[in-house]
Amino acid sequence: MQMTLKVPKIHCDGCVNTVETAVKKLDGIQNVSASELSKEVRVEYDPEKVKEDQIRKALLLVGYPPA
Repeated sequence: MQMTLKVPKIHCDGCVNTVETAVKKLDGIQNVSASELSKEVRVEYDPEKVKEDQIRKALLLVGYPPA
């Protein structure tokens, strides 16, 4: 499954790295790509292993709440 989240606080490479690292730690994540230009995080994941709420929570815990 795939989803795209708007994350307004992404504004530099450090933000991108923090966001991608936090999401990649979750079991079931197949791919994650954050962009400082679009302020979006695109995630491919296995819905049998990880839920959308868990992905949102992982972003919130590192200080990048999705809009």
